[in-house]
Amino acid sequence: MGYRLAKHWHVVSLFIFLTTISIILVEYLESAQKSFLRDSLRSRAKDELSIIRSQLESLVVSDIYVANGLNTLIAVNPDVDLSGWDLIAASIMRKSNNIRLIGLAPDNVISHVYPMEGNERAIGLDYRTVPSQWRTIEKATELQEIYIAGPVELVQGGRALIARVPIYLDPPYNTRYWGMCSSVIDLGGLFKDAGIAAFEEKYNFAIRGVDSEGWNGDLFYGSQSTFDAALAVEIVNFPHGGWVLAASEKQDLLNHSEWYRVHTARLIGYPILLVLLLAFGQIYRLYVVANRRALQDELTKLPNRRYFMYTIETYFESAQSSQNDNVKFALLNVDLDKFKEVNDTYGHAAGDEVLIATAERATKALRSSDLVARIGGDEFLVLIPRVTNQSTVEIVVEKLKKAISQTPITFENHLIDIDVSVGCVLYQPEFNSVEDMLHAADSSMYEIKNAKSQTFD
Repeated sequence: MGYRLAKHWHVVSLFIFLTTISIILVEYLESAQKSFLRDSLRSRAKDELSIIRSQLESLVVSDIYVANGLNTLIAVNPDVDLSGWDLIAASIMRKSNNIRLIGLAPDNVISHVYPMEGNERAIGLDYRTVPSQWRTIEKATELQEIYIAGPVELVQGGRALIARVPIYLDPPYNTRYWGMCSSVIDLGGLFKDAGIAAFEEKYNFAIRGVDSEGWNGDLFYGSQSTFDAALAVEIVNFPHGGWVLAASEKQDLLNHSEWYRVHTARLIGYPILLVLLLAFGQIYRLYVVANRRALQDELTKLPNRRYFMYTIETYFESAQSSQNDNVKFALLNVDLDKFKEVNDTYGHAAGDEVLIATAERATKALRSSDLVARIGGDEFLVLIPRVTNQSTVEIVVEKLKKAISQTPITFENHLIDIDVSVGCVLYQPEFNSVEDMLHAADSSMYEIKNAKSQTFD
């Protein structure tokens, strides 16, 4: 009898011990899961807020550079005929995402507005007589660059940003001020395209930085409590200044999560982990997509093909519509010789160093107004504005080749010689499109490359 009691006592003791260990383990898992959820929420909030920041930057910069074609048109040809203003402005607005209104103000007096309907009273307005607007005009002219003002309340309802772009007739010296171009960017449309509504379903969201003043600017969206309890903070960078974004946890989200942890921690623990992994995968996918839309080559930090094509199309259209020789420009196609041999001999890391060095040397050799872009692989394109004859272009080509090829690249105690083939073409009225110019520059480059090959043979 005593033996049986002793035997059952050991079983009961083992059951109590295992139950106690299980309870302790469940409590530990619940505590670890709670801590993990909080950390995951903070990480996810930061990643998703980073996407919002990237989207806002991309959308604003995209609209700015669409409108910048008008500034370029006036800068290179101050006497341009604006009788077709409605067509020009309408074309810009079609290509933009959220530009609602465009205005031109020679000598800071508004002369052209699009659309005109509902904005007739703006014609003839002297910005100097409106202190709230004159302050941002002065800021833009002081910076001599694009300045994002606002948000401001619109008479017709809603809020908007105003991109102030001072126009100078002698860039990059900027001593001859022509006037101001203002683009009104719809804030509601910008926030919608950036995905803020979906983001606010999960987080409290706030923005500060009126007139691109960052931390020093006033709060204009959300509440200060979001900043006080922020899970994540991101900086939206504009050409000058920017905004500060903050996201904090919604109380109802935490309560909802704790109910599941208390009642079904073991059943939903791994599914939650799977959901989080899928969410992170989706976030990463969106992040990659956002980067692809950027205007910069990741390796060399040069403008990429998308930015270059937009810029050269603007120059091409200006040259086509003008009889002024000063509007002419040249296109250079720069290709590295025997780049594959560098990769095969020294590895791709050496190839990357060669590309970076080529980009740096090309940029330093050219004027600040010239545009160098990497369009893929070992191929670069260069836009040379304000050249009127082939001899000037050839001088630039020789200077560029010398800057790139004169000094070898040092990589892991190896000296790697760089040689380039540069095809060039000067704008001529006979070209029907940018593609024609690109094809001509490409053909010129391959003729030079083939000539070198025959010489070596």
